[in-house]
Amino acid sequence: MKKLFVFALTILTAAATINAQNLKEKNTFGPRPDLKGDLTLSFGLNMLYNNDVEDLNLRTFGNNSFKIGYMYPIQISNSKLTFNAGFNFSFDKFAFDGDSTTLGVVSGTDELRNVRLQTIGEDLTGPNGFVEKSKFESNYVNIPLEFRYYFNKDKIDDGGLFLSAGGSIGYLINGKTKIKYVENEQTKKIKQKESFELNQFRYGAHFRIGIAGFGAHFEYDFSELFNPGRGPLNNAEVPVATQTTPFRFGLSFNLF
Repeated sequence: MKKLFVFALTILTAAATINAQNLKEKNTFGPRPDLKGDLTLSFGLNMLYNNDVEDLNLRTFGNNSFKIGYMYPIQISNSKLTFNAGFNFSFDKFAFDGDSTTLGVVSGTDELRNVRLQTIGEDLTGPNGFVEKSKFESNYVNIPLEFRYYFNKDKIDDGGLFLSAGGSIGYLINGKTKIKYVENEQTKKIKQKESFELNQFRYGAHFRIGIAGFGAHFEYDFSELFNPGRGPLNNAEVPVATQTTPFRFGLSFNLF
C-alpha cells in the first residue's frame, strides 16, 4: 500500500509540474500551475451508522480518514454549474473503543467465511502487558462524480465559492489490522493484511462546500462496511451479521 500511495503521489505531483513556467496567482494557496482541475487532500473523521454490535463501537478520536485525488471540471453551457469527475485513493481507519478487540476471519469455504471480533489475550501481551490500541483500515480507489454550483461563474476556475453534491464508487485495494501493545515494558506492533470481508465495492453520496482552495465535506456510504451477511454478528436473540454503514466528515484543501 505504501508503494501504491507513493506511486499515486508521484503521478499527481508530476501533473502539477507540467507547464510550471506558466504559473499564475489563483485564489487558492498562492501560485499554481495553469491547469484545469484540482489536486486535493482531504482529512476527516470516520463513524458508523446502524452499528448494532457493541464490540464494534469506535473511539471518539482515532478514526481517521485521509484521501488524495484529482477532479476535472466541465462547465455546463455558460451557466454557474460544472460537472466534475476524477479519481482518488482513500485510507480509512477505525479504532476500537475497547483496546482488547481485533478483527479475525473464520476460515473455511466461501459460504462459511465470516468476520469475528476476537479478544486479545495474555497469550499475546503476557501477564504484565497491556494493549494500547487496536484498529483496522480499509483502503479503496474511488471514482467520484459531482455537480458544483458556483455563486459567481467568473470564479469557476479561480477559487470561487461553491456548493456540490455527488456520488462515488470505490474498489477495495486491501484491508488490514494493527495492534499496538506493551510486553515487558517494550512497545510492539502487529499488522495483518487481509480483506476481512470488507465490502469489495462501496458506493455513496457526498456534499461539499468550498472557497479559495479550502473545503468541508460530508460523505455517506450506502453500501455496508462488510460484505452482506459476512460481518460480525450482533447480540440479537437470533444473531445476524451487522449491516453497519460508514459515514465521514472533514476538511480539504487544494494543492493546485
